Amino acid sequence: MKKITFILSILLFLTMGCQKQKNEFSIEGIIEKNENDMIGIHYPLTGIKKLDQQIETYIFDTKNSFHKQIPKEISLHDSELNIDYEYWTIGNRYHNIVLTTFMTTFHLAHPIHDIKTFVYDELEKKFLNLTDIANINKSNIKKELIHLYKDSIIINQLESTLEQENLKFTFKENNITLYFNPYEITAGSSGIIKYQIPYENFKIEIKNTETAKNTFQYHPINKKLSITKPTIALTFDDGPSKYTKEIVNLLKEYNANATFFILGNKVENYQETLEFVLKNGNELGNHSYNHKQLTRLSTKDLKNQIELTNKIVKQTLNYDIQLLRPTYGSITPQLRKKINMDIVLWNVDTKDWKLKNGQKIAKKALTDIEDGKTVLMHDIYKTTVDALKIILPELKKQGYQVVTVSELKEIEKLRNESKNN
Repeated sequence: MKKITFILSILLFLTMGCQKQKNEFSIEGIIEKNENDMIGIHYPLTGIKKLDQQIETYIFDTKNSFHKQIPKEISLHDSELNIDYEYWTIGNRYHNIVLTTFMTTFHLAHPIHDIKTFVYDELEKKFLNLTDIANINKSNIKKELIHLYKDSIIINQLESTLEQENLKFTFKENNITLYFNPYEITAGSSGIIKYQIPYENFKIEIKNTETAKNTFQYHPINKKLSITKPTIALTFDDGPSKYTKEIVNLLKEYNANATFFILGNKVENYQETLEFVLKNGNELGNHSYNHKQLTRLSTKDLKNQIELTNKIVKQTLNYDIQLLRPTYGSITPQLRKKINMDIVLWNVDTKDWKLKNGQKIAKKALTDIEDGKTVLMHDIYKTTVDALKIILPELKKQGYQVVTVSELKEIEKLRNESKNN
């Protein structure tokens, strides 16, 4: 395992002095709940056309394959597609992307778990194979994998897989990781295998990879709330996104605030956006780590979805999340018992994820809004921004106070106390 010989010369790491400015990237989301299925997909767009085309081809081919497997005549909510991502760059030149797919449908005896990797060299403008990065002693890899997975390894499949040129891999500052799907080299019970090969014999320093340390300090804003004005709570799910700041600016314009139920897998990539959300008097809620259906998860996986998100938010923003909105609004008595957080649903659904038209979304919202209601929207759609440009001035005209979920609860409490006095 120690005989790793880099084909790329040390110049590979010295090119950083003449690198161009880092690309702008965004995290795209596809969240759908239909009669027969639920879809939660998140993936990065890097700003590199060649790479983004490959990523989107994989995403939409997988989504289309999922839809083809669902019998339309059967109304079940047991079908789910979830695609999560990891994305990092080395020296702002090498783009590493891992897409992890979970799929279960009516026809499948067991869920599908799948890993797809992309490693792209922005300077050379090409996708890299493992052999472009290193000469690795595959005999040693074989021996160690057999030792690690001796109870489930399939020797002939392991041998044929290791001979393939397009092995799934990524690399970081100190190791290369190989990925194997269930049944690829072992029995399915072993799940997805991630096997790390350390650079034990090399002292390599890759420049320009440090991330800024967190200096943000959250300070709650005390606001004067009226218990006599008609009041609603606006909530936004599935973000943050490239539209979140624009939504916050609209809220500021109309002296309004909202609660943003965020996904943990987006927090680090949108730290500045979330700081902006908090600085302007809004609040954050937990909407899981990567939008899996919480009611189907084991207790361990459920806790991981929630606790990992809370932990990332605390470490990144110094903010303690108190509220949880379950994905797809799915909740059971058993789930409530397992979650030690305030669970927040809604009673006005704008259907913005479905309508995708600003005027129609606004009409739906304004028709259903009443004093004391909690409104569901999503900050991942441009059409939701368009709708808010209609909704907020109309609510102001009608004398509404637009607040966070916690503020609405406080107002309801004060109203009840006033009635009893």
